[in-house]
Amino acid sequence: MAWHYYGASATVTAETWKGLLDFDRACSGPDQRCWLCTELTPWNRAMHGLAFELVELRPGKLRLQSMPHGDADFKRGRPTATAEASFLLSWLLQHHPCIEELNVAYNLHPSNDGKHTPFPIRLRPASGSDSRRTIRYLELEGCIDDRLSTVLGAQHSSFGLEDLDAVGGLESVRLSYKQISPKLAALLAKLLRRNAGSIKSFEIFNDEGPRHVNEALRYLFNCESLRLLAYHCGGRPSSMNSVARLLHSSTALKELTIAQIASTEQMSLIAKELEANTTLTLLNVHVGGAICSPEPVFTALCANATLKELQVTDCHIRGECGRALALLLLKNTGLRHLYIGDVEMSESSMFLLADALALNTTLESLHFSSEMLPEYGVAALCKALRTNKTLKKLIFTDFEWVEDFSTEPVSRQISKGDLYDRVQLTWTEPDLPGLTAALNLSSAGLERLYLLHFPNLSVGRLKLLFNALASNTSVRTLGVRIEEDPREKGRALCKALRSNRTIQFLDLYVDCDEYKFVGEVFRALEENAGITKMHLGIGSVRRFETATALSHLLAHNTTATKCFLTFFDKLYPKFVQEISQGMLQNRTIVKFGLRHNLPCDEASFPLFEAVRRNRGALNRAVDFVVSPSIDRQCAEGFERFSGRPYFLKQLKKGAGKTESEALLGIAAAERYLRANFLLITGIVQHSVQCHPAECTQVDALNSDCWLAIVRHLKLADVVA
Repeated sequence: MAWHYYGASATVTAETWKGLLDFDRACSGPDQRCWLCTELTPWNRAMHGLAFELVELRPGKLRLQSMPHGDADFKRGRPTATAEASFLLSWLLQHHPCIEELNVAYNLHPSNDGKHTPFPIRLRPASGSDSRRTIRYLELEGCIDDRLSTVLGAQHSSFGLEDLDAVGGLESVRLSYKQISPKLAALLAKLLRRNAGSIKSFEIFNDEGPRHVNEALRYLFNCESLRLLAYHCGGRPSSMNSVARLLHSSTALKELTIAQIASTEQMSLIAKELEANTTLTLLNVHVGGAICSPEPVFTALCANATLKELQVTDCHIRGECGRALALLLLKNTGLRHLYIGDVEMSESSMFLLADALALNTTLESLHFSSEMLPEYGVAALCKALRTNKTLKKLIFTDFEWVEDFSTEPVSRQISKGDLYDRVQLTWTEPDLPGLTAALNLSSAGLERLYLLHFPNLSVGRLKLLFNALASNTSVRTLGVRIEEDPREKGRALCKALRSNRTIQFLDLYVDCDEYKFVGEVFRALEENAGITKMHLGIGSVRRFETATALSHLLAHNTTATKCFLTFFDKLYPKFVQEISQGMLQNRTIVKFGLRHNLPCDEASFPLFEAVRRNRGALNRAVDFVVSPSIDRQCAEGFERFSGRPYFLKQLKKGAGKTESEALLGIAAAERYLRANFLLITGIVQHSVQCHPAECTQVDALNSDCWLAIVRHLKLADVVA
């Protein structure tokens, strides 16, 4: 196989990577774990500058994907990079059936100069009698706008996907296109029809779905999750007939997302099918502003007993629509979670909703995400909780009290009713005593604490609150937004972060890194032994010391498994190089995200490679639970991840276990590790035998004695 691309510096063949990549060894997948799973690094190094990577998301199952947080390096020119990516992707897909997931972002059409033709990514197996290519997950992102292609990076160079007719076994499909050519639309429609029996999840992000694709939707009779999304308001009107037919006939569809519904006719069409539907458990409807009303959906769901979660966004609720929403809460007994986002809601509608909420006995969470809510309406909903004893969470995000509105009556009401564990608001000064009391009483059940007006909160009350937080055992999520030097407040927060052991998610934003607090909070997080997920944001990054402190945090924190960095400035190369060095030493972070993509160069490779390495160790930990053995690599992975919440999730997903089965498996693996510790570490090959002697020797120790000894040891204590 050899490629030559117009403008490429040379013909691309396997010789291009001679001595670096193994093109000769056959794949041992998909029935067995392929050797490629343990030798990803050279392939990822070869593809790094091209912004593609191989990732083992589940044990033994590989995904070939466009790098989600990387932009290709074009030092050798875009044509050459495209040619190399085309060759490597095609070769891997044609020769390695162990790659069961594919994500490609590419340009649908040739470049504007008319000389370039799309470079192929080929899927059909290179040899063998079976020309069918099993791909379980397929994600295609396309763009025809040349300017946007340049902005988004190399992965949007001119690729053309071939052999879609060979793809079978599809379980999940995600398509995202600005526009779709008629030829590609016809190919995608055939792909959907051919895989209709196996597709469980389908998502398309496109303004006007092509007729062929829209018609194919109705054949997805086994689809459990369907998401139809649009770039602009008013998109996707022609899809609604197919969606309505699927709702009418499907016995499998459980989750449906439609964005956007932009006419009363479309809304009524969907609402009519919802009246009799008995399979849907989640419905997400993006309305499209004031163009139409969600009232028909609210009315249709009054008698529905199977829907558990309803999400309605970008809508106006007033008048008859408000009355329909209140009636939904009064009549529906199956709904457990209601989310209303980006909403403009009249005060009278909120009063009606509050009255209905006071009488409702089945809803568990009510979540508003909007800046445009009447203050007295918010207060009325909080008051309704004094009567309603079954709603567990009343959440308001993005909502801000206006300056001239006195929050003291609301604070007294929440405090008097001991509602701090059930209400999530933008807390103000009058709330701090009640929050502190709730934190001191961990049994109160306060799980989320957001302090978004940090500068306006007094030092004395905040110090008391953070002292209580330090020993609290109920809070799982902490969100703090800092927009000026916190000084003493910041030191109190850092002290709490060092001491608290039960907070799992930290969402922290600081407007700039000029404050000493930034370094102090990173050092506090080094010592924290509970947080598993970190969102760290800095508005303006100016100091290299920030990179050093962050690198030190990444190197020494041993509990976080997810880290997302939101820096509003693009990171300069020395900064990237510094945090990459920290990630090289990290052994637990398996998900890492950034607001701005990083250049795929030598500085960023260690960072991305460390995440992939840690992900591999997580999969080995799953292997150890599924099939315990004296494989030290698997045992070390288990020892590293077994106590973390994310490991339980990965075990359920990767091994297909229920939660109870996963917990039993973890306990059994722990017993196996202790019983075989000496064999796993290589201290003992088979058994312990001593030369005969008259005194009691070590080989006389029974199993209980050995277990007592190894209970105090970790695998890392024994040098391999």
